[in-house]
Amino acid sequence: MSLPAGERIYAVGDIHGCLDKLLQLHRAIRADLAAYPIARPLIVHLGDYIDRGPDSAGVVRALMGMVDLPMVNLMGNHEYTALAALAGEGAACADWLAYGGDVALRSWGLDPEGPRAAWHLPQAEHAWLAALRPHHVAGGYIFVHAGIRPGVPWAEQSLEDKLRIRRAFLDNEEDHGAIIVHGHTPTRGRAPERHRNRVALDTGAVFGGPLTCGVFEGEKLYFLAAG
Repeated sequence: MSLPAGERIYAVGDIHGCLDKLLQLHRAIRADLAAYPIARPLIVHLGDYIDRGPDSAGVVRALMGMVDLPMVNLMGNHEYTALAALAGEGAACADWLAYGGDVALRSWGLDPEGPRAAWHLPQAEHAWLAALRPHHVAGGYIFVHAGIRPGVPWAEQSLEDKLRIRRAFLDNEEDHGAIIVHGHTPTRGRAPERHRNRVALDTGAVFGGPLTCGVFEGEKLYFLAAG
């Protein structure tokens, strides 16, 4: 699998409010581009920007303010749950708080124990979260938060699987017709994993691991990390 000549993609794993690691990794990406210029660079963030870590709001604002490089930002299951909770869905509210939404709310100056009706993010930041994309396809790669359902045609893949699938995808060794680049499930060794049908980039930044970026160019793949 490869990318067309002149393209390079920097795919960043799950951030989860780790603003310092994100800023450090973005500096490493800029340094890599300065050392090895290319015509068409692209940064793809694989989702899960918020929850658990100390500064979800800061991560969202940093990504919104990053205008010097082309970028695609994908939806993660944490953003999807947050949006449902902010829309007032009761079950989603409980799920969001259980999976680190309380820390995210505090980063926006909101009280997770207060009335749900008072959970309002700044309009531009809420709109940014709502506009996140479900996937990105480039060359022989599919970039998606969690993975895909093996054996299901690409056009029929569900958003639920793209955001949340684990073992049915992770344990499958079949050729998917493309290399799937994903996050969502932290790797066991806190290092990126390269399999013959997928590349796993969630190296547990919020659990003390590094924040990892896979760099895809032609048929090459190498990694940058922060933290």
